[in-house]
Amino acid sequence: MSTVDHERHSEDLGAYLLGALPELEAQMVERHIVGCAECKAELERLQPAADVLPHAVDAYEPPPSLKRSLMEEVERDVRARGGTDAAPRPWREWLLGGALIARPRLAAAGAIAVLVLGLAVGYGADRLIRGGGGGTRTLAAHIDRRALPGGSAELAVPRHGAATLRVRGLQVLRGGRVYEVWLERAGAVSPAGALFAVAADGSGTAAIPAGLHGVARVLVTRERAGGAPQPTEPPIISFRT
Repeated sequence: MSTVDHERHSEDLGAYLLGALPELEAQMVERHIVGCAECKAELERLQPAADVLPHAVDAYEPPPSLKRSLMEEVERDVRARGGTDAAPRPWREWLLGGALIARPRLAAAGAIAVLVLGLAVGYGADRLIRGGGGGTRTLAAHIDRRALPGGSAELAVPRHGAATLRVRGLQVLRGGRVYEVWLERAGAVSPAGALFAVAADGSGTAAIPAGLHGVARVLVTRERAGGAPQPTEPPIISFRT
C-alpha cells in the first residue's frame, strides 16, 4: 500500500460513512480498510456520529451564512491542495442539514463529512432546544479570554440524546483548521466525534452524539482538518458537567 493510496482513502472515510461515495470508490475504501489498522480505527471513531445523524433530530435548513462560510473553507482547502490545477471531475451533491449543495472532488472528505455531521445534527438540535425541550440543562462555559476575547459558549444537556454546543464570537479558522470537541473522563481525554466550523459572524452549533455519561469536562480546541487523536493545544472553551 503506497502513501498516496493511504492518504486518498483516509480522506474518503467520512464520505464513505455518509454514503456519499460512488459504488466503485466505496468498494476501494472497503478493500483498503481491511489492510489498514489506522483507517479502521478512524472509521470506528467516526461511526457514532454517523449512526446518530438519522435519528437525532428532524432535518432543518441551516442559515445561508453558515453554509456559505463552510463552503468557502472547503474551496480554500481544495485550492491549497492543488485542486485548481487538477483535471475537473463531475460535481457531486452533498447533503448538509437537508440542503443539497454541489461541490468538487472529495478533496477533504473526512473533515467535511464530520463537519456536516456536527452541523446537521447540531443545528437541528439547537432549534429543538430553543423551542423548549423539557429537562434540558444549560451549562456555562469557561473561556480562555486570551484566545477568545469576545467569545461565548453554552452547552445544552438533555435528559436523553445528544448534547448541543452553541458558540458565538469565535474566530473563523483558515487553512483548513476546525474546532474539535473533546470529552474528559477520569482524567483521560478522547475525541467527542464532533468537529465544527463557525459562520462569518462567529456563531456555530455542534452536537455531541455520544452523550455525556461519565464525562467530567467537555473541551474545545482548534485542530487540523479532520481532527486529531489528542488535543494539540490547551482548550479555549471548557465546561464542567
